[in-house]
Amino acid sequence: MAKKRLVKYTSRDFNSIKQDLLDHARQYYPENYNDFNESSFGSMMLDAVSYVGDIMSFYLDYQVNESFLETALDPANVRRIAKQYGYKYYGTPAAYGTATFYVLIPAASTGLGPDVSYIPTLKPGTKIQSADGNVFILTEPVDFANAKNEVVAARFNNTTGKPTSYAIRAMAQVRSGDYFATQIEIGSYQRNLKVRVGSNNINSISSVMDSEGNEYYEVDTLSQDTVYMEIVNPQARTDGVPSLLKPVKVPRRFTVEQDSGGTYLQFGFGSDDVISVTNVVDPSSVALKMQGKNYITDRSFDPKNLLDTNKLGISPSNTTLKVVYGRNDSATVGVSVGNLNNVISIEYDFSDPTVLTQAKISEVIASIEVTNEQIISAETTAPTTDEVKIRSYGVYASQNRAVTKNDYEASTYLMPKKFGSVKRASVFNDPSSTNRRLSLYVISENSTGNLSATHDTVKQNLKRWLNKNRMLNDAIDIYDGKIINIGLEYEITVDPQFDKYGVLAEANARIKENFTNQKMFIAEPFYISSLFTVLNRVRGVIDTKKIKFNVKSGGNYSAVSVNIQDLYSEDGTYLKTPQNCILEIKYPDYDIRGAIR
Repeated sequence: MAKKRLVKYTSRDFNSIKQDLLDHARQYYPENYNDFNESSFGSMMLDAVSYVGDIMSFYLDYQVNESFLETALDPANVRRIAKQYGYKYYGTPAAYGTATFYVLIPAASTGLGPDVSYIPTLKPGTKIQSADGNVFILTEPVDFANAKNEVVAARFNNTTGKPTSYAIRAMAQVRSGDYFATQIEIGSYQRNLKVRVGSNNINSISSVMDSEGNEYYEVDTLSQDTVYMEIVNPQARTDGVPSLLKPVKVPRRFTVEQDSGGTYLQFGFGSDDVISVTNVVDPSSVALKMQGKNYITDRSFDPKNLLDTNKLGISPSNTTLKVVYGRNDSATVGVSVGNLNNVISIEYDFSDPTVLTQAKISEVIASIEVTNEQIISAETTAPTTDEVKIRSYGVYASQNRAVTKNDYEASTYLMPKKFGSVKRASVFNDPSSTNRRLSLYVISENSTGNLSATHDTVKQNLKRWLNKNRMLNDAIDIYDGKIINIGLEYEITVDPQFDKYGVLAEANARIKENFTNQKMFIAEPFYISSLFTVLNRVRGVIDTKKIKFNVKSGGNYSAVSVNIQDLYSEDGTYLKTPQNCILEIKYPDYDIRGAIR
């Protein structure tokens, strides 16, 4: 019986594989192969085999590393694995804010108050533009006839002194970006159909309609076959509630997927044959199912899954899909105060236009002006791979419910970008509350990449978003995190063989790379020892002698002013950050000062 030959399985690089092959040839083929010259044909064959082995080992290691979220480095792979964890990644988010509208209304015949018949209502879809060219769309109607609006006399008759026109001021929510439409031809039936809509900077799918008039609805997962539709409340004038929610079955549904190649719609594998249900859901018909028995068991069910089908929705076939989607025209969507000042397209309505004159209607519409009294900001930079990993872990652990602190933070980052977004979020138990309320602190990012307060509209959307998953006895308040702008001064000793100014510039660049390009988290401490490590690793630096921090406030900095000595830890090794605060080096070119000793 032939003796089993020994093979080493631990060699993975070129040199070790070649050496193993040489040892193998010397041991088992001493008579057939004894030319070990580097220029021989046999040596070339050993090099070729070692080269192939080295390449295969490299790609094996690469594939293994990129298959796990913890070790993956490629952004596309991180996003792909994060999707498996339940984290949805979208492109440039929409910025939400509040716009203030003004209109001139002719006075009534008595001169007391405006002529109510000429008071218009601006409809959603009205487009306005900032001085930078960013387009914003009105998302809710502007009813200038609302009694809560501010009305002042604007123009007067020079002879009688009576008002001839009144100015009305109203406010409404706007979102950045414009709506675009595309048509997609769909051929014969295909299971699990997936179609590309456009580039990966789409932040919302407004509607999907086929040529037969059937509408498709976006859901979180294809197993979710019920959505809650917003319908007009006919009793809105009496009870003050403008809309009602009604559960509707949606056999035609889709999910949205994004990667570096574009934005896609993913459908299920059902066909029109599976549709045998009415539109409106009766939840009691599911909650009280008895499965052919005369008693009720404790049967678990998903309140989002109210249809008896396992086809995961209808896949369109032999039709044309018209997809309307939202997308930002610019990567910079933030707007400073007063910069939203141009009305480019108006959708309006009057209560009874038949009794009005066209000349006065045109005059009223032409008088409409707009501005923004608050900064409109949004997260402008895409999350890094490390941020995607952290958010993915939180989303996976939350399991579609919010129980722990991490669950609430993960749900915050998971809010669809079309409702706005925050850069950092942190949850704490409010120690001053007697009923153990939760305090959620959020921070956004403006168009220049600096931290800024989150707009009230985004916070309102976030509160509604969290309500769907929060525990029944949890009460959560959303606050703006406080920004503490800091600066630092340091002294280093430089090797005389190096250009001291070049070393200083490199040291500043390293600090920016490690501490300013990636924003810190709320309540995250600033470890001074890590700054010493970064500076000492700069080529040409012999030692870091001193690092001193200071607080920047006033002017273009945050209004929060604290004593820097109160932030130092007892041993002076790190800066303590209060629970509701975040540290930021806002202007690194000016706030980082280095000196050579």
